[in-house]
Amino acid sequence: MSRHEQASLPASAGRFIVRVARADDAAAFHALVIEADGALERHAESPEASRATLERVERSLAGKASDAERGYMLLLEDCASGEVAGCVQLVCSIGLDQPFYDYRLGKIVHSSSRLQSWRCHDVLYLCNDLTGCSELHSLYVRRDARGMGGAALLTKAAQLFIAGRLAEFAPRTIIEMHGVRGPDDTSPFWEAVGRHFFKVDQRGAERLVAQGRKAFIAELMPKHPVYLSLLPESAQATVGGIHPVVAGLVPLLEQDGFHFENHVDIFDAGMVLEAHTRTLNGVASSRILAAEEGDPGAAAHAWWLAAGNGGDFRMCLGSGVADADRLLLSPDTLHRLGVGAHADVIALSAG
Repeated sequence: MSRHEQASLPASAGRFIVRVARADDAAAFHALVIEADGALERHAESPEASRATLERVERSLAGKASDAERGYMLLLEDCASGEVAGCVQLVCSIGLDQPFYDYRLGKIVHSSSRLQSWRCHDVLYLCNDLTGCSELHSLYVRRDARGMGGAALLTKAAQLFIAGRLAEFAPRTIIEMHGVRGPDDTSPFWEAVGRHFFKVDQRGAERLVAQGRKAFIAELMPKHPVYLSLLPESAQATVGGIHPVVAGLVPLLEQDGFHFENHVDIFDAGMVLEAHTRTLNGVASSRILAAEEGDPGAAAHAWWLAAGNGGDFRMCLGSGVADADRLLLSPDTLHRLGVGAHADVIALSAG
């Protein structure tokens, strides 16, 4: 999840489209990884790794990817310049090749009838509870495109893409939020927990994960429950928290059906939001309409619109008038979607 994009949706959101990444986007995607400077922590910072990510997307589109690697990358593109301005990745099933670790927040009760003492402690359990879930991750918007509604476009596009290929995605979908960091950009939770078990700093541990070296988490992290009361108050306060600059995204995601179910990231304890995939707003409330070309006029309504369900997938924000199973759209909107009149579009009300 990008740590830098707010959930507001200004009119400038109409300047972008979202499309599926292609192999020839490797250089543009690699530039995003380098600019992100750690915010895209699942991706190693090398051109070869960026190419490998997009090759997996192509195998997935061709139906040649294994269950463990199947996933897709959506890119935010500036319609005027054609430049890539952001991204989000969709993974169909996590944890099938190597375990997916997180902490589950729970409770342990210590009680003694003899001493008439009873205490309930909040604890963190290292677990693999989310194995097999689908995941949205690596949501990032380029610095010079922030504040233009790009994150909202990417999250809605991800849901509309899932709606078109629902059979490939798991019953539950998650998204990890970046946790709280201090003024020096370090995580109080990492300093209180993770730092004691690794010889590298937090960024170094994230780089190892990006390189696919995940076994060290199970090998080095504490196997027993972590009692929050034994941690510094600064670390306790961050459990289930989120970085302030992505706080605006949480209401947007909650409106779409995501919620907190007591799972947090193992490195910075940021909250993990979960949803039932079929009840996501973009899946449950979208509908397929036949596009008609014309002038929607003053009666036009705002819609999240998508066409295609594979490599031809394109999504944008547009205005239109719905009538039964038809949707009247302007020629410009149809052009941005890459379709003509009478084509099927997936439409979700943006009002």
